[in-house]
Amino acid sequence: MTTTQTETVTVRVFGALRQAIGRSEVQLPCAGASVRDVLIRLIAECAGEAGSYIFDKQGNLWRSLMLLVNDELVEDAFRQRTNAGDVICLLLPLAGG
Repeated sequence: MTTTQTETVTVRVFGALRQAIGRSEVQLPCAGASVRDVLIRLIAECAGEAGSYIFDKQGNLWRSLMLLVNDELVEDAFRQRTNAGDVICLLLPLAGG
């Protein structure tokens, strides 16, 4: 069975996470999964250090990570479910001085 465009969720990443993943956008066949489960799938699909930008050593989402689904802030990544065609954006905090 092939996955159609309508069954996918798009994850867009920026900054250092984009560099770690090697691209700015990933489409995953995760419609219906929680936002957290989509992020776990993203890490599984993208080898390297991407996971350390999203989850801490205990497996919790970094509190400083901003998650948006269809331009709306995600309050609870464990409970919020995705729908086919959703776009999840991961925004890392900026540092500098």
